[in-house]
Order: sequence, then structure tokens, then C-alpha cells
Amino acid sequence: EQGYLTTLKDNETIINGPVTVICTGNTPLNMVGPVANRDYFFDAHLESLNDTQYADVTSLISPIASTNFEEVFGKVASDTDPVLTEEQLSVLRAQIATAKSRGIGVRYWNTPYYPIRLRNEIWRTLLREGVTLLNADDLDAVAEFF
Repeated sequence: EQGYLTTLKDNETIINGPVTVICTGNTPLNMVGPVANRDYFFDAHLESLNDTQYADVTSLISPIASTNFEEVFGKVASDTDPVLTEEQLSVLRAQIATAKSRGIGVRYWNTPYYPIRLRNEIWRTLLREGVTLLNADDLDAVAEFF
């Protein structure tokens, strides 16, 4: 009623509010996608956006797609720039391109948090490559980062 929530009207118009509810985890896509008027959205599986089950997913359904950083890239040990190998960067760029082609933002969770130099290099790389939402558990650290 106060207009705080981002809403979807008639399955075609997003009205942005300061709060966007994105259902994560095992939220069933069929409980979100077909609902034409809603104030909640789906967190698509970034690594699976090319699968047929997600063929119709756009930003109207999923403003953010996310995945587990460590499952995609493995344990990253080097804290020098570039922190990711060319092969890892290729995967990162492909996932970002797929999401962005549908107007969907990108988020990686379970990024390294220690050592701090490694965490910061990962954050720099993700932001430089076009990640939309930086996932961080340490709010003080991310505030200092910027």
C-alpha cells in the first residue's frame, strides 16, 4: 500500500520500489512465472539459464540469477590479478552474457571471504566483468571496499 515493494502488473510492467522480494532456494518457478500481478520474483539458477526449463525466464520473472561461485569456479587460491584463469573468465563472461541478454542481473554467492586480498580481488573481478549484485556477508568490509 505504501509503494515500497517492486511489483509486476499484467505480466508486462515492472514498477520499481525500494524493496524487491526475490524468492531464492528451491522456490518453484511455476509458483512465480505464471502470476501476472505480483510483488515477488524468482532467483533463476544462473548456471542453468540455457536449459529448456528456463527458456522463457526474463527480468519480468527473475531480475537476478545467481549461483554458487565455488561450484562453478572451484577453490580459488591465487590472490593476484588476474585472480581467475582465462578458462574461468570465459565461463564467467558467458554466464553474465546469457543473463544480460534477457535483462537479468547476475549474483554469485559463496565467494571467498578470506584471505582478504583474495576476497577483494574476486570482488574487483566480478564487478569489472559486469556482475550486478555483489554478495557479501561482511557489510563493514564491503562498505570499506567502496
